Order: sequence, then structure tokens, then C-alpha cells
Amino acid sequence: MLVQDPSKGNDVDSIFNQARQMGAVEGPIDNLLPSSSSRSFTGTGRLLSGETVPSAPQQPETVIHNIVFWSNGFTVNDGPLRRLDDPENAAFLESIRKSECPKELEPADKRSSVHVNLIRRDEKCPEPEKHHVPFQGVGRTLGNSSTPAMAAPETASASVDSAPTPSAGLVVDETRPSTSIQLRLADGTRIIGRFNHHHTIRDIRAFVDASRPGVSRTYQLQMMGFPPKVLTELDQTIEQAGLINSVVMQKF
Repeated sequence: MLVQDPSKGNDVDSIFNQARQMGAVEGPIDNLLPSSSSRSFTGTGRLLSGETVPSAPQQPETVIHNIVFWSNGFTVNDGPLRRLDDPENAAFLESIRKSECPKELEPADKRSSVHVNLIRRDEKCPEPEKHHVPFQGVGRTLGNSSTPAMAAPETASASVDSAPTPSAGLVVDETRPSTSIQLRLADGTRIIGRFNHHHTIRDIRAFVDASRPGVSRTYQLQMMGFPPKVLTELDQTIEQAGLINSVVMQKF
């Protein structure tokens, strides 16, 4: 793995310039982000298997990833902020310099083409919003110590992004490769779960179940794409399923 001093070639300008030299093409950002102060360029979509894309009416699925470079790091799709000088990101950034798809973004279906959008933002990545959790508990009414008061009902703002407590059996090992997965639940809630690459689709379901106890388990998990990929192999790992830094939807 190549590790470089951030002051010697690991800055954003260097990454963009090297990617350009390797064939990346400038493109408009209007369809990606609303900010007119941003600059971006995109690489050419390629089949990872090396096969030539046929001119048949049905084209293979195209997987799109947006990588945003901020003044204090970069983000992949809706994932967390990552540092340019972190050795764990060296291989990822080296692939970007070569105008190649980073290995962690390769789809499970090798016939799919991958389109990577590189977006430049001249500002710091905004901090994630912190959502207030209302107090809930049991109290006693004044004047009647034997009658407990009703617990405060859940607020109607269940659709606000909030991270649930993972199931008791799910432990993220910080010493091993990990990833963030955005989960879009059927009730409209969006939550971010953190997993190791060796965790399975079964672990993702356990995470979802822990966030919504009592809700029916007769749902499907689908990886967002065109078309969405139904995740039915419960013992398949996140890495094997191509779910690293992905978006997963819950469907009943």
C-alpha cells in the first residue's frame, strides 16, 4: 500500500490533476450538486470484467458513485468523512489518481459498468446533524404515590435520521476494515449503520430489527441501484455482496 505525505502529492489539486492526465473528463456539476461554486470531473464508465459493452438494446446496469472532496477530507456517497492522510485510504486515492474504480466500489456483478463522479467543494464537510432525543420514562403523579404516570409517547418525528443501538451480538472491530451503510427504512427513516467488511446481510437485518422492535420481519433488503438488487443470501458478507459504502432499502 502506498502512503504519501499529504504535503507531497496527496492534496486535492494533485489528485484531480493526475486523474485528468490518466483520462478523466471534465463535466458539468448541475446534475450532481446544487452549489454553483463546486467543480467536478468524471471518469469513463468501464466494465470491470474487461468485456466490450455490446450495442444491444439492453445495456448492463450502471453503478454510480459520487466522491466529494472537501477542504478537510472526502466522502463517498453518503458515507462518513475520510482523511486524505489516513494510510487506510491510500489505495483508494491511488485508484482515483489512475482514473480507476477503487476496489471497494466494485459491484458484485462484474458485468456492471461503474461511473465515478469526482466533486470538488471549497469548504469543510458539514458536521452531521445531532437530533434531540426526548426524555421518556415512568413517573408518579403528585398526591398519589401508588399510581405511576404514563410513559411519554413516542413523538411523531420517527422519520428523522437517528442511529439505533445495534443488536447485542453486533460488535464493530475498529482494528479491521469497516464501512458505513445508509439504511432507508420503509417508514421513511434514514439511519447509518457501521459494520466490518466480514459482517453479513443477516447482521444488517439484525441491526434493522433492533432499531424497530415489534415491527414485522417479513421485509426485503435491497441495495439501491438500477435495478435494485434484492439481498437474499443472508450469510453473504458485506464485502462479497458489494455493500461497502452503499445504500440499502427496506421493502415490505
